[in-house]
Amino acid sequence: MSRPRAELMLPPDLRSAIDPKAPLPLFVQIKEALLHGLRNGAWDAESPIPSERQLMTELGVSRATVRQAIQELEIEGWLVRRQGRGTFPHAPKVEQRLELLAGFSDNMRAQGLEPSSRLVGRRLANADPRVARALGILPGAPVALIERVRLVNADPLLYEISAINEALAPDLLEQDLSGSLYALLGRRYRLVLAHGEETLEAVAADRDLARHLDIPEGSPLVYTERTVSTDRGQAVEFTRRWGRGDKSSFRVTLSGGNTQITRKHD
Repeated sequence: MSRPRAELMLPPDLRSAIDPKAPLPLFVQIKEALLHGLRNGAWDAESPIPSERQLMTELGVSRATVRQAIQELEIEGWLVRRQGRGTFPHAPKVEQRLELLAGFSDNMRAQGLEPSSRLVGRRLANADPRVARALGILPGAPVALIERVRLVNADPLLYEISAINEALAPDLLEQDLSGSLYALLGRRYRLVLAHGEETLEAVAADRDLARHLDIPEGSPLVYTERTVSTDRGQAVEFTRRWGRGDKSSFRVTLSGGNTQITRKHD
């Protein structure tokens, strides 16, 4: 006979978020309160959330109400049931819209997620032939190189190296690079980012990437290259990104005659 699971403490704000007199259905209130706790780290990946029985007893609601709230969070990918162990947090994959020219920070916030960055390095460098070709500048021309780990809800998602045309953004490396680079380029340098081109391919994490992203070596990654130009046709950014395959999904809206897909063969 299995032992009953020890009861877990409910976050105080979970109880206070439930109001039987509110017009919002109780299951929705419970769902939103649990979601708030999940997003704010009330339970880690190896800690089950309180059981249905405990939630039912402490919140003073029916089991059906609790079950409906939990089932919706399961469907949306926030929770996963493990047989005999309970229900555990399971963060859904982060969606990246390929047809939108949006920065990482704006994209994450639009999904209700909290983006942040960890600066790995910054330096002024001479553009190698690959970067020069992407930015439409001469090899050896100065570019600002910015290496960052991009995080979502404090978890590493992407490792990126951005090369910025230094002629269009002088003294960029002296600025605060912890937030949105696109917002900084627009605010300080009055650059209107209007066009972009991006390619994707599947790769495996080498030792350095595994260390930066806190994953095992050999884990699947999505490698992307993006070139972004201003409304005047000036290429300002060439960024290479390595994204965790277990946390990323991509979506693109297709319409007849407007979308071109090419396949690269080795």
